[in-house]
Amino acid sequence: MNNTIKLSLLSVALLSQLHAQNAYTLETVNVTASQGSTLKKKDVTDDVTIITQEEIKESRVSTLNEALKQLGNLSMTQNGGVGTSASFYIRGMSSKRILLLVDGVRYNDPTAIGAAAEFSQIMLDDVKRIEIIKGAQSGVWGSDASGGVINIITAGARKGLHFSTNTEYGAYNTAKATVHASYANEKLDINANSLLYTTDGFSAVEPSKGSADYGKRYDELGLEKDPYINRSTMLKVGYNFTQNDRLQASVNIIKSTIHYDASAYDAATGTYVPTDSPIPQTTTFNRFYNVTYNHKDKLNDIKVAYNLSLFNRDIVGTYGKYNYNGNVNEVKAEDKIAYIQNSFIRFGASYQKFEQKDITPNTTKSYSATSAFLTNYNKLNLLTDKNTIITESLRYDNYNNFDNSFTGKIGLKQFLKNDFYISLNAGTGYNTPTLGQLYGAFGANPNLKPEKSLTTDITLGNDTVWITGFYNEIKDLIEYDYPAGYVQTSGKSKFKGIELGYEDYFGDSLGVKALYTYLRTEDAQGKTLARRPINQLNTSATYYISDDFNVGANVEFIGTRYDKADNQGAQTGQYTIAGIVANVKASKNVTFYSKIDNITDKYYQTVDGYATAGRSLYVGLVAKY
Repeated sequence: MNNTIKLSLLSVALLSQLHAQNAYTLETVNVTASQGSTLKKKDVTDDVTIITQEEIKESRVSTLNEALKQLGNLSMTQNGGVGTSASFYIRGMSSKRILLLVDGVRYNDPTAIGAAAEFSQIMLDDVKRIEIIKGAQSGVWGSDASGGVINIITAGARKGLHFSTNTEYGAYNTAKATVHASYANEKLDINANSLLYTTDGFSAVEPSKGSADYGKRYDELGLEKDPYINRSTMLKVGYNFTQNDRLQASVNIIKSTIHYDASAYDAATGTYVPTDSPIPQTTTFNRFYNVTYNHKDKLNDIKVAYNLSLFNRDIVGTYGKYNYNGNVNEVKAEDKIAYIQNSFIRFGASYQKFEQKDITPNTTKSYSATSAFLTNYNKLNLLTDKNTIITESLRYDNYNNFDNSFTGKIGLKQFLKNDFYISLNAGTGYNTPTLGQLYGAFGANPNLKPEKSLTTDITLGNDTVWITGFYNEIKDLIEYDYPAGYVQTSGKSKFKGIELGYEDYFGDSLGVKALYTYLRTEDAQGKTLARRPINQLNTSATYYISDDFNVGANVEFIGTRYDKADNQGAQTGQYTIAGIVANVKASKNVTFYSKIDNITDKYYQTVDGYATAGRSLYVGLVAKY
């Protein structure tokens, strides 16, 4: 299999030389999260993966999990079906070290394990693009961004009055319905959408790999289903007082109920074993608010923003009921000044407060940070007419509970011939321990201190084909170790590897994309970290039969991956899954589609003892006015 991958990627590289100049390019796609300012992708030094609105629509992915795994080449593990807990990895660095933003608002939950964002609760409705910025971004965004940033940009209102609906039905009695409405004129724009997603699902647990029943699905074993329901609503309103002054406000509400299966401690093995149970369920009620004032003139681009993220989780478990309430308050002011052609300086300050209420009975804990940040951006012609892009970012965070931190990043991108370039990036990261890790009811350790990290990468290529080498390290890694609880390992954990990418368009009829990652990890004791695959390959192709009909296919290969550290536990990799999708435009305003996920009905698990979906058929209808 490894030889096949190498030969395929070599073929891709050779083909790309015949199509170095092509119409299928991301040159015109914007990136916002890289420097905290909107730039063209070709003008960004960071290694960025963009999932476009067109990719989301044509692939018919419904959840953020699907998009990141299938279209973004991110490794994912999940404890069951849709809605259950999932972990993502950017170059081996886990969800705890990835900042998730939606229109600039933080979605990382301070009450969750490691303050990770609840990726599984985010449905994709009316999304313009998803940006995956790799490497430490603490120099721009602060804590929680030591491994990278995932930034979701939602669509804005178009001029006039518009309506659209999307209904879908399929496997496991899954139903989705969305309604979207927007209105815009020169002064006012309003964008609103609402989504309902329900599924009967399947049992979150299945027999683990060592069991005699491994390979049998829930219906063969008589296990109960674990259903899921999600209600999401978003409203964005903007008003242009003048051509230079704009006020925008947004609210996003996510309410979901997740049924899942518990685990029981097995004294004989010293591990937790997944068990089928009708009791555990979690109800989440998360709300995200933003108000931003923006003033632009010939010299300044000033933004003043207030963001509020509210999190509530009610858990009914096998051992009792638990409630988690937390919030993140953020006030930020910044200015961007262009001082010579194609160069700017962005600077500002922010105040952030992270709070978890009733962390233990009648106790509320919090910490805050006052920050100052600065970014300099230059696009020059140092080699005759070839562009040279240089960026530097620096951030100072003054914490009331932790040591203060200086973090930064630097990037260089040099175009060598046409769109062929070499880029280098280095950044430092800083991740504070969460309130739950410090003071919570389970495994708390008040002696934890922040993690520090360093990430570097070098890329050679163009918009069609590229190769990246990366090296990351985390000092004083925080992990959960039963029965000790949260522990901090002195020393450096290391992550290194290679990424290859290919994206092209042939003859106005065929679009092809392939993303490959080779990863090696080890903790401070030299042990391989758990649940990170050594090899991952994601490929997709869309064939446009006509303007009204296209078909697509996607394939994912996961290489060797072990469920526990030091290559121990079950081997949960070495599988390939594939899916197909078809879109038929019946009229100007009506589109029908169908898709089949896991078309070969492959049996696999990403976490030992937890189930994944079998062959799944879905059909849908999109109508717009």
